[in-house]
Amino acid sequence: MTSSVSSTTSSTSTTSGTTSYSQNRNEFDTDTLVEAAYQARLAKADTLSVSVTKNETKIAAYTDMQTKLQAVETSLNTLRSAPGTKGKASDVFLDRTTYLTSSTSTAASGILSATVEDGTEIGTHDIEVTQVAKVERLGGGSVSSRSDDLGWTGTFSLGTKATSDGLSTTGTLSTDISITADMSLDDIVDSINAAKASTGVTASVVKSSDSAYMIVLSGVETDRDITLSTTSGDNVLNKLGLTDSAGTKVVPLQKAQGAVLTVDSVPITRSSNTIDDAIDGVTLNLYKAEAGNTLSLEVANDLSGISTQINAFVTAYNAFRDLVLTNQTTGSDGTASSSATLFGDSLLRSTSSTLQSMLGTAIDSTSLATIGITMDSSNKLVVDDTILENALTNSLSSVQTLFSYQATTSSGNLKLLSHGDGPTSADFDLKVTVDATTGSISSASVGGDTSLFTVSGNTIKGVKGSIYDGLSFVFTGKATQTISVKISQGIADRMYQAIDTVANSDDGQLTEKISGLQDTNGDLETRISTIQTNAESYRDFLLDKYSKIEAKLAKAQSVLDLLEALNKAESSSS
Repeated sequence: MTSSVSSTTSSTSTTSGTTSYSQNRNEFDTDTLVEAAYQARLAKADTLSVSVTKNETKIAAYTDMQTKLQAVETSLNTLRSAPGTKGKASDVFLDRTTYLTSSTSTAASGILSATVEDGTEIGTHDIEVTQVAKVERLGGGSVSSRSDDLGWTGTFSLGTKATSDGLSTTGTLSTDISITADMSLDDIVDSINAAKASTGVTASVVKSSDSAYMIVLSGVETDRDITLSTTSGDNVLNKLGLTDSAGTKVVPLQKAQGAVLTVDSVPITRSSNTIDDAIDGVTLNLYKAEAGNTLSLEVANDLSGISTQINAFVTAYNAFRDLVLTNQTTGSDGTASSSATLFGDSLLRSTSSTLQSMLGTAIDSTSLATIGITMDSSNKLVVDDTILENALTNSLSSVQTLFSYQATTSSGNLKLLSHGDGPTSADFDLKVTVDATTGSISSASVGGDTSLFTVSGNTIKGVKGSIYDGLSFVFTGKATQTISVKISQGIADRMYQAIDTVANSDDGQLTEKISGLQDTNGDLETRISTIQTNAESYRDFLLDKYSKIEAKLAKAQSVLDLLEALNKAESSSS
């Protein structure tokens, strides 16, 4: 309801001795006045809210930039050959694949398969499988029903042991199986299977004809003989047809045996068809023997995987490049378009410039262009798959050098642990001096200068501020050595390090910018809340003030009305 304040102006005149009063009332809309004053107080909050919205838009843009840069960083991580255990685990240049070919018409995949660990030595191996490992199988005699009670009561011992070739490393296993009169053939099988961990034997029922069933025992592991003997009660084993009346085991359906093969002309025997110690880093799974068929097993770089990772990098970089282009967009009037939130942003501009410069780097005469990766008119990367495939097939080491961080040493006793922000290129001789008495490292020097590296146990680190700052090696030698070290940093590692500085979720520049804007918004929202609270208090004050004024005016109006009535009464009586 609209309130009003009445302003009354009166004047007097005298006619024939009579005093008269006239009134002029002006109405004021107090609600409108109060609202105007309230909105005036809120105006600053509205201005601050606009700043909050702008900051939120910028936070979203920076977050998008960070996400896209991190995607590029992730794609580069597999290409940069980072040192250390984690680096090796993700290094696509250490990924391996295998190729199997047969010397006969038999498919190689039907004879064996092979899996290979990352980093396994590249090479070709000749394999001939003359015998595959098998479990022993025993078949029993005929039983008319698998579910009827057999009425036998007794105990027999069941287990396994290594065959005469002695290849199995599992010890002798054995346990007693108890049979009661109310057990059927199925029940006996269930009892045997329940004890397989203790016996190394499983059992099954085979229907040999329409009205005949038999028990079949199988070893769990290959190259192990099944052992069985009656312990007490009925000769259950004989009744099942697994032994003769004298307790001798029947002729096996299949004899246990180990695997026999040659690898690079070296005879090999194993108790299992899974062989992981014949070729370093390679696990063979044997399926079938074929004497005279020499399989060729090639361990090779996973070129397809490398190509996939390079293309993943190109895709991720182009997505970042799209973001850069979007934020360079201008309208017809030459000003930034509404989508260009980061138009003119110094961090976006410097990051884009740095990465673009790195993409043009050539290492040992190899560049992205020489392996089929060029830039289009928008400076986005374009891959020529034919040229890339040719480079991977014929010049893989050059491709690896172009992308990855490489530290080669003349001794296997010195390994790079990490490089941090170490040199992008270096070639030096590191002398590691070992105390002949204690066997510990006493110093590490380059050109006789021992101040360039510190030693802690068997770890050698470049001194902070030196040209070797960031390098960390582990030395496993037992005597003093001078070791040649050559370091080169490929573009994948350079870009990775540059991006990490900008996009690292913990302490990257974008994280700092986003956090700063979030903190600013927090302060602004606190100020907005304070302004709103104060404005509401001021509105309440005005409403109370005008309410009191209206009450006083109403009272004055009552007095005025009384005076008017008296005046009229006086006029009418005279």
